[in-house]
Amino acid sequence: MNLSNFIIFNFILPIQENPAAHTYSYFTVIIMNKIFSQQGDWDELLGFISAKKVTVVLGQEMFKCKQGDALIPIDQYLSGQLLNAYQVTDKQDLSLMNAIDFIVKNNSDLELVDVISRLREIVKGVNLEFPLLNRLLGITDLNYFINTVVYDNIVANIYQKLRNEPLTAINFSLNEPFLDCGNLDCLQSPFMFNVFGSLLNTIDPALTEESMLEFTTQFNEKMSDVKAVNLLNALQTRNLVFLGCSFPNWMVRFILRLLSNQPMHSWGRTLRKILVVNDPSPLRDTQFDFLKNYRVATYAGDTGQFVDELYAQWSKRNPSQDTKKMVFLSYTIADKEAVENLKKGIEGISNVTCWYDNREILPGDKYEVEIAKSIRAADLFIPLISENSLMHKDGYVQIEWLTANNVSIWRKLDGKTDKYLVPVVIDNTNPYNENVPKYFSELSIGKVVSGNPSPEFIDQIRETLKLT
Repeated sequence: MNLSNFIIFNFILPIQENPAAHTYSYFTVIIMNKIFSQQGDWDELLGFISAKKVTVVLGQEMFKCKQGDALIPIDQYLSGQLLNAYQVTDKQDLSLMNAIDFIVKNNSDLELVDVISRLREIVKGVNLEFPLLNRLLGITDLNYFINTVVYDNIVANIYQKLRNEPLTAINFSLNEPFLDCGNLDCLQSPFMFNVFGSLLNTIDPALTEESMLEFTTQFNEKMSDVKAVNLLNALQTRNLVFLGCSFPNWMVRFILRLLSNQPMHSWGRTLRKILVVNDPSPLRDTQFDFLKNYRVATYAGDTGQFVDELYAQWSKRNPSQDTKKMVFLSYTIADKEAVENLKKGIEGISNVTCWYDNREILPGDKYEVEIAKSIRAADLFIPLISENSLMHKDGYVQIEWLTANNVSIWRKLDGKTDKYLVPVVIDNTNPYNENVPKYFSELSIGKVVSGNPSPEFIDQIRETLKLT
């Protein structure tokens, strides 16, 4: 069955349960003779993804973090952290929305803005694994996202780590003016539209059902064609995949209509496709009864199963993606020619890209933050030691070197034994010069004159990156 002209809604039915393993068998239910289960359906969807004609709508079910051997919703984790911060020990089963409401109502000296500020600090410190997001963002042909969750920094950090490039954020807010992208060209680059705002970057993120209702009711006015013509045009030309967007019953119709930006009666009757995948939940029957009136087909399985299968099939088509490596080149501006030479030589190795600040940092980005992220995400750090770089002891290059050394230490503490620091001298500087940092001089320092690498050096890099 071809994917064309239908929408997909995911749900699960137990056929036979194994009490010991607590596993289910699944089957696919045909609604209005539409179904998503055949290989041809996956092939067509993968074709859209390969052509970069898909926008993914991220819901709460995609934000599951690893706790021991289990995956728990990030809201559950944050609710516990927030309640602990206010010394509430007998309400640990509250959802995040209810936890916020409880804290405000039971502390007369607190305003909602105070609780949100505390939550911001908690989210900034989140250092958890998000397997589903990691798997999804590992599909590097997916570059466009609509985020219905306010923790956009989690997505942005994973994206940066996996792809070594920033993900542009476009934020919607009730109390801040919407700034449309100046032209469609900028929307060809990876971006994420945070439809309910951003906890860290807008003043009024939607954290309660009341605020989410306000966002949905004012969305059309603030995002009229005149105000957001470029963004809306960009979204309308791509297929939509809703992943894990299980909203409260009253909100389902608003959200699906809002983000598709298309009358529901026309779903499945245009060249544009819409796919909806959700986890099993008490909302499933209600959602199904609603969506079946709009040429809906079903996918058997949950959000995790769908993402795993999508990633597996995409990986078969893109086998080299798993071995892509990034090398960070640290240099001073006076050695620009040398770093260009070295970059050219190293990028001659298949699946290797070089990163350095001159090319990658966008206007307005915080230098130290972006550099630190890229150094941490790199597979290899190569400092270009020269008379020029040693002259500027307080320059940015020294900050990069110190940061890389700290990353190297933490990698070792985490049990990573792969070589990370590969210092090279590019001029006549003595590698054991007293100005060379001790953490470099204690290593074997290579010689790459003027940044022109020898075949032996390239082989060394290839071997270090395990690309032989």
